[in-house]
Amino acid sequence: MNDSWQENARIMLINAVPLLATILLMFLFYMPIHMSQTNFFRPTIGVICVYYWTIRKKDSFGYFAAFRVGFLTDIYSSSPLGTNVLMMMFFVFVLHRLSKLLYALSFCWSWVSFIFIGLAFILLKWLLLSLYHQSFLSLTEVLLNFISTVMFYPLIVSVNVWLQNKFLPQEGINE
Repeated sequence: MNDSWQENARIMLINAVPLLATILLMFLFYMPIHMSQTNFFRPTIGVICVYYWTIRKKDSFGYFAAFRVGFLTDIYSSSPLGTNVLMMMFFVFVLHRLSKLLYALSFCWSWVSFIFIGLAFILLKWLLLSLYHQSFLSLTEVLLNFISTVMFYPLIVSVNVWLQNKFLPQEGINE
């Protein structure tokens, strides 16, 4: 009986690694920077992590994890509550439909696909927020955020790959 409890706890911890890694990286990159010019150049770490973990570990990172990431992003970014939740859950929905195709991609092609899927995500979020505010928000700030997100993609994915190789059981294909 003691072994089954330990095994269940180990499985729960393994399944929590993607979400915990995402939250830790988000907090690391959301530390306050007191220069208003750099705030728009802050990458959207949650989008990169949701993209990576949904494709690589969709059994451990699903809608509930995306809800949590979106909720934390809403709280930190002071955007209307539910905006990032809706967007992250929609993002996971799309990624689940494309996961078999995206899983087989090399790192470079994964990065290219992220550029297109991430751009669609960020533009859809910009449109949703513009509708909420009843006027178009600055697209320059959104594109600067997107550029920084694309630039940080290799670093964040490298950290996620390291965490996956270190803490999660190996399955078939590794990056």
